[in-house]
Amino acid sequence: MHSPNPLGWVALGVSLLQAPAWADVPSLPPDQAVAYALSAHPDLQAARAAVSVAQADRRRSAVLLANPTLSGWASTDAARAELGLSQPLSLTGEGGYARQAARSSLDAADLTLARKRREVAAQTRLAYVDAVVATGLVSVASEGADLAGRLSFAVRRKHEEGEASTLDLRLAGLAEVQAATRLLQARRTEAEALRALSSWVVQPVAAEALTPDPAAATPEASASRSPRSDVLAAEAAVHRARAELRRARAGTLPPVSLGARVAVEDGETFVGPSVGLSLPLFDRNQPERAASQGRLDVATDRLQQVRARAATEQVTASQRVSEAARAAERARADIDEARAALASIEAGVLAGQIDLSTAVLLQTQVLDGEAAVVQLRGLLADARIDQLLADDDDALLGGAP
Repeated sequence: MHSPNPLGWVALGVSLLQAPAWADVPSLPPDQAVAYALSAHPDLQAARAAVSVAQADRRRSAVLLANPTLSGWASTDAARAELGLSQPLSLTGEGGYARQAARSSLDAADLTLARKRREVAAQTRLAYVDAVVATGLVSVASEGADLAGRLSFAVRRKHEEGEASTLDLRLAGLAEVQAATRLLQARRTEAEALRALSSWVVQPVAAEALTPDPAAATPEASASRSPRSDVLAAEAAVHRARAELRRARAGTLPPVSLGARVAVEDGETFVGPSVGLSLPLFDRNQPERAASQGRLDVATDRLQQVRARAATEQVTASQRVSEAARAAERARADIDEARAALASIEAGVLAGQIDLSTAVLLQTQVLDGEAAVVQLRGLLADARIDQLLADDDDALLGGAP
């Protein structure tokens, strides 16, 4: 039994972490990023190719398993000649098992493609969230660098006027270096996140093109639930392996060749049916039977593995969303409050009410808190996307066909 779905709690958590207002409309919203990924990502192209191969195999198995054979010979003086046409036919049901295997193979390929689409959509959304969070951390680090620069400038002026000590001047310089380092580190993280996102959408990506709120990358869950497609694909793979084993066992007896024969000898023509049968004295299809049994064992174990992982993913994803929602409910600070605190610190230093060493510590704490707010938004979105993928929810596709 699955634990209750707490996705609705996320909305409450997100409302407690209000993002700043942005007037610009992003040129790459999350659903558009997903659409790009679903149309061109190499993993999906490979899955579509597997479906095409399975379709071709099913069409081939819909008719006869073996091609007809045409044979003929003639003597050098043309006094004798023979022409024969034969068609191998299995009398043990080998063709029916082959068609069952082909149908199951196509089902497995279709279901694998469906799961891969949701996985690519989820990974694209997660990469989008990472990029938005990284861009937000750049904004926080940039604010810190700007504040450190203004404080350093003010302390230098005061030092020139004899109102600040040399220690204050050195502290201001060190704080400016630390702020610049944090900004460069945030820029590096942002660059890596944008590159990762571009590899999913197969498009160049700029920070300015993204929606600034990571919650926008998390669609609402669908009302309906259905079995996970990867579990269904593993079940189809077992059906295919079982049909292949039955085909291999049926292949112990070789097919019968039925046909017609035309012979000419000394001016006389003979026409009649022909029947051919090979006796399996040594080769009774033992290698293929053993290989088919092995493939069935592997497919069965694989099914149990996929079922166990799917159940675990659903439980742990639900727990993650619950915990993220509770964390958001407890964390009632927002970015506007953090920025107001930074302004108060700067005003206190300039007014001489806060000494510089205290201001540097307070500034670091406030910036760390502001960065934590940005990261918490990302973790909320990450947890929700993880549950959508665990539930194999089509909402991840964002309306893409």
